[in-house]
Amino acid sequence: MLAILALLLGVSMAQHPPCEYGGGPNSRYMLNLTSVSGYHLEFENGPGGHFYYYTPCTNGEVCYQGNAEFHGNAVQYNPGSNTCNHLLAVDHHEQPTYFFGGASWAFQYEDGQICDSTQEPRRVNVWMLCDENMSEGARIYDVDEPRTCEYSYTIRTPLACVPENSHNANCQWRYYNYQTNTSYYLDLSTQKGMYQHGPESSNGYEMYYSPCENAIPCHQQSGSIQMMSIVENKVTRTCDHYLSEWQDGRVQPLFHDNNDQSQIHWSFHYWLSEKCSDGTQGEQTIRWYCDMDAANATVINATYDGGCRWEMNLASALACPSNEMYHSHNGLKLHRLKYD
Repeated sequence: MLAILALLLGVSMAQHPPCEYGGGPNSRYMLNLTSVSGYHLEFENGPGGHFYYYTPCTNGEVCYQGNAEFHGNAVQYNPGSNTCNHLLAVDHHEQPTYFFGGASWAFQYEDGQICDSTQEPRRVNVWMLCDENMSEGARIYDVDEPRTCEYSYTIRTPLACVPENSHNANCQWRYYNYQTNTSYYLDLSTQKGMYQHGPESSNGYEMYYSPCENAIPCHQQSGSIQMMSIVENKVTRTCDHYLSEWQDGRVQPLFHDNNDQSQIHWSFHYWLSEKCSDGTQGEQTIRWYCDMDAANATVINATYDGGCRWEMNLASALACPSNEMYHSHNGLKLHRLKYD
């Protein structure tokens, strides 16, 4: 009996392959499609007036070509006759890419039927879009053919949603302008592990900043702590003042738009700085300015105003709303995804 049960469980596992994926910074985000694994999702009247089908996580779609039977995860059918026109893609359990700029997961599938026009296998990009208005399941919202024999499926599902606080903890933020219905994104996750520094003044002090983490030690008489930003005495190489903590990304940046792209910036304001000798609570402001010529980050300046307030200004392409990383993925433009 136990052997039979084990055999049945083995068959069940074979029929339902793993349907959990990791993505985002260090693969910390999870996409679990187990609840829709094997579903036959349908979209009528797609490109060319055809019907399009997709089965998450498995090759559950059948396409008969003459006497041959093919299996894949995406197919194109002729309406009316209910016959398979083309096998579009085969699922080899490809790993998706999490696309922060669109709150979506992008799968890329190949191995489809050879295209007569290109003589290459058909390809399918499947976009899983976060839809918090849905309580469960998934549905194909749109199918497009941006290039010959390359198809784009837009699927809405709450399963694709990553909690906002998870974004922030991984150094990603979004600002939404309700007047223009526009989202702006700042993704600094690639800066984790980087160290930025600049002279605070000419009196021998240097300001240090480790984006996205408390990676800088500050040794003082009261003990040693890890901070995100400090002021160091360059002569003694000791921590003179700690300025800010990472706080798991809970500090939300303010977005400052401007017609002059060089003035567009995001500002973080931190109030967990060490008090100054006169008892004044310390403050630190860190600004990220848009500069498409700065791939990572460049320190513009680091300043102290004498009133227990410190500032660091950086230039980076990551702060630019026009940065393609927020608008496209592998050549597919975000505006092709339909959110309305």
